[in-house]
Amino acid sequence: MQVKKSMPYAPLLIESMRSLGYSFDTAIADLIDNSVSAKAKNIHILLEPSKDPQLIIFDDGEGMTSSSLEEALRFGSRGPSDIRSEHDLGRFGLGLKSASLSQCRRLIVASKHEGQISCFSWDLDEVQRLNDWSVLEYSEDEISDLPSINLFDSIETGTYVLLQNFDRITASSHNVKKTLDSLLDTAEEHLSLVFHRIITEDNTAIYINNRAIVPKDPFLEEHKSTQRLREQSIAINDEKILLHPYILPHRSKLSREDLRKVGGADDLRMNQGFYIYRCKRLILWGTWFRLLSKDELNKLARVKVDIPNSLDEIWSIDVKKSTANLPDKIRKNLYGSIKESVFGSKKVIEYRGKLDRNDEVSYIWQRITDREGGVAYTVNRDLPQIQLLLNSLDHTGQLVLETLLQSIEQNFPASRIYLDVADGELTSTTEDSQKLIEDLEFQLSYSTKLGLNREDLLNMLLKTEPYSNNTDIQKKYSNGVND
Repeated sequence: MQVKKSMPYAPLLIESMRSLGYSFDTAIADLIDNSVSAKAKNIHILLEPSKDPQLIIFDDGEGMTSSSLEEALRFGSRGPSDIRSEHDLGRFGLGLKSASLSQCRRLIVASKHEGQISCFSWDLDEVQRLNDWSVLEYSEDEISDLPSINLFDSIETGTYVLLQNFDRITASSHNVKKTLDSLLDTAEEHLSLVFHRIITEDNTAIYINNRAIVPKDPFLEEHKSTQRLREQSIAINDEKILLHPYILPHRSKLSREDLRKVGGADDLRMNQGFYIYRCKRLILWGTWFRLLSKDELNKLARVKVDIPNSLDEIWSIDVKKSTANLPDKIRKNLYGSIKESVFGSKKVIEYRGKLDRNDEVSYIWQRITDREGGVAYTVNRDLPQIQLLLNSLDHTGQLVLETLLQSIEQNFPASRIYLDVADGELTSTTEDSQKLIEDLEFQLSYSTKLGLNREDLLNMLLKTEPYSNNTDIQKKYSNGVND
């Protein structure tokens, strides 16, 4: 048996790799991964205004020597099974090349290390002309002619990535500059979510045309009404996966800025679920991995999942680092986090933040569960207000009242209320304390005419809605009936 080399045809393979499925957002995110892995603290994305627009990603990271840079430009420079540092966001050794060339035909990378700037380029037109896997090395003069190369003047180490010849955008757009501006606006939203923890926790600034990206916060960690549930960990292959369940505040408690941080009011429902982070970089979000379906009552539930890069294989992290699959080994372990966070989400939406009902309080509506598990809501006939009214009516009047109450119960607008609450459109009215006091005093006065005990009635009223929730009333009548 003979062994023969079978070299891939360079122009065709590289053109095929351009179709790995990168969007503009995911391509830019993949390039920023390299800057983050190089421990950069300032990352700039700059759109160079020119006849043929050019995009620069510049950082103040560790930089590379000439030989290291040449190796980094090689396709498959590192394997997915290679041992990486715990903060390395790389995966297949393809991201820099595949992400860049998915958007343009010429990739130029310059890097500064120990005072020296080296530069190499992949030019697809040259690859096609030479029919070979050849990178181009730039001379000092050629480097000095690159746009905004003077960015290196203010830093000791760093890397410069230049994307030129956006052939695909040019083919589909009448105004490449305008299209790139629009794509950058969309990318800003994407980057502000994907790198939000790296920006806030690692103090890494990312700029687009010198404007700092404001990070999002899908868990509203600083909001006083956000519920942080107990942290859990799952041990697998001598590594730990950390789970942090959250329950967001009800929509009525969210400001405009809060909604911006979580992605907008319209995305609350779609963004429920697991948020998978690899080295603090968001990989995948807004999914329950088919462990349960997305539901209006679940939409406040979020579970932050931190995985180390050593477990990439079992999570099936793809080249673009934008998808992952839930490993069967931990599928069962996630039910605890789901149950806790989803149950809490439902309670927040159903009770608008009232987590537990006080058995000493008489609620207007009673929740009744039948033997088959069905649920119905009935008006509480034991409310002192209803009892007071019943005592003032004759038998016929009592029958009329009962018929009215049953009609209200049978026509309870459950579906409409469900939708309004889920959409955050249902508002609660807060009655004026003085008006409630006047109503309560009227009922106490009326009870005297019926020969009822004012003190007993007051004690009952103070334990019913809406008086039980009003601090002014509770304080005013803390010592009993006022003479």
